[in-house]
Amino acid sequence: MSDEGVDKCAVFLMALGENEAAEVLKQLSPKEVQKISTAMASMKSLTKEQISTVFDEFHQLAGEKTSVGSNSSDYIKKMLNQALGDDKAAGLIERILHGGDTSGIESLKWMDAVSIAELISNEHPQIIATILAHLEPDQCAGVLNALTERTRNDVILRIATLDGVQPLALRELNDVLTKLLMGS
Repeated sequence: MSDEGVDKCAVFLMALGENEAAEVLKQLSPKEVQKISTAMASMKSLTKEQISTVFDEFHQLAGEKTSVGSNSSDYIKKMLNQALGDDKAAGLIERILHGGDTSGIESLKWMDAVSIAELISNEHPQIIATILAHLEPDQCAGVLNALTERTRNDVILRIATLDGVQPLALRELNDVLTKLLMGS
């Protein structure tokens, strides 16, 4: 997202109000939340004109690009293929449309690397590799650094040779992570 896009998003969310903005932020990655929150903090006050401009642009774009009345699966496939390219989008599309909930894995994205390493260090290296493959690169690196050298080397080899994860296996992994997180 460009700096201008981040600023527009910040204006939009500030105009929405706390509860609605919080619901939107829940859907974003930690990095996106940080960027938008930083932009919000730098805005001392907003004029009605600034808010109106952002809402008018949103209204115009929403009217032109709406997917209302179309098949949501087709819309998601086209959007992700355009955004990520066919190869990267394929796995994500499979997870979204057929894989189900990944809230356990997603909640790890909000944790620090050392905490994640402590949580998963006793898991099989293949499980650790699968989990790390779903994290941001810098967070993955932090977790790897917190693992023992032997485990780290085994996990790195498995990440390098990881060839996708079946949706059912991802759901099961997510369930295990959710239980682990509730117990910790």
